[in-house]
Amino acid sequence: MEEKEKMVQEVFKNISNKYDFFDSLMSFGMDRGWRRRVVDLLDLQDGLNILDAGAGSGKVSEEIISRGKNLHIEALDITREMFPGNLKGVHFNLASADSMPFENNSFDRAVSCFLTRNVPDLDRYLSEVFRVTKKGAIFCNMDIFDPGHGFIAPVFRVYFYRVVPTLLDRASGTGSYSYLARSVKNFVSPETFHKKMMEAGFRDVHTFRLAGGTVYIHRGIKE
Repeated sequence: MEEKEKMVQEVFKNISNKYDFFDSLMSFGMDRGWRRRVVDLLDLQDGLNILDAGAGSGKVSEEIISRGKNLHIEALDITREMFPGNLKGVHFNLASADSMPFENNSFDRAVSCFLTRNVPDLDRYLSEVFRVTKKGAIFCNMDIFDPGHGFIAPVFRVYFYRVVPTLLDRASGTGSYSYLARSVKNFVSPETFHKKMMEAGFRDVHTFRLAGGTVYIHRGIKE
């Protein structure tokens, strides 16, 4: 495991029992709708094999399972403490998203939510997703991005880079939310992410803007 992964693992281990509550708190409950939207874009059908990379607390896996029959999900994360107990139809893998323990062409769909800011090498992660998905597979990624020059940018930066770390670090008794704020500030732009998906081999890449340009979903197809 690389140094960044060890640090990220510790960050999420420290807040594993508080993560869902604080996630909803700092997004004013909008995170539920965002998850529903990203699952909508997967265009699910019965009987699919699905990868949930950076599965965290399992909320995306739960949403997927509720949408179809005979779905099989391989959930992957480096922090076991984050993931709930047994979810029907879901198999948990304790592994790195940069080096997945799956064969080539294994999945009909792949999804990652709030993962990509935390991987050691974004290009390597996208290449791994491309490797393990089948031809015609849909891949959706959702993450928080700095809003750039958007009208909401000044408010977002005060809120997410100052208010959230100060309050939630104190409430959680950790420095985890200061890390999460830095991970957004230092992340690539939505435009750069779109380009990187294309470079990894995905085609028909579309970008969906949410929350005033602070959350984006990127959707692509492996051809």
